Amino acid sequence: MLSFHEEFPLNAGRLAQAPQFSDTVHDIVLAADALLRVAVPAGARFVALSFDGDVRVKAGLIDTALTLPLTTATDGAGSVLNPGTRRLPPAATHLCLRAATACRGSLEYWG
Repeated sequence: MLSFHEEFPLNAGRLAQAPQFSDTVHDIVLAADALLRVAVPAGARFVALSFDGDVRVKAGLIDTALTLPLTTATDGAGSVLNPGTRRLPPAATHLCLRAATACRGSLEYWG
């Protein structure tokens, strides 16, 4: 798996703002309101999520729950809507994904 952080001179200036394309990309198809748990590849430290619809995401374990919110909740246990690129928590083994309507996208990983 390619590293997200590149060595000088690629990590300087404008090049640091645009990571290279990953060699580990997962194509994802989500059914409407169906939870999908995707295993995080070994060595992955960063992920970029890109979908053609709104997707809620939570990093966790194989049994992590993720429901679509129906009311306001301020307890800190929510999920992120369309998160973009994120650093993966060290303990996360899965990404939990759910969308209100069917959509397609990709998960692009770097070490």
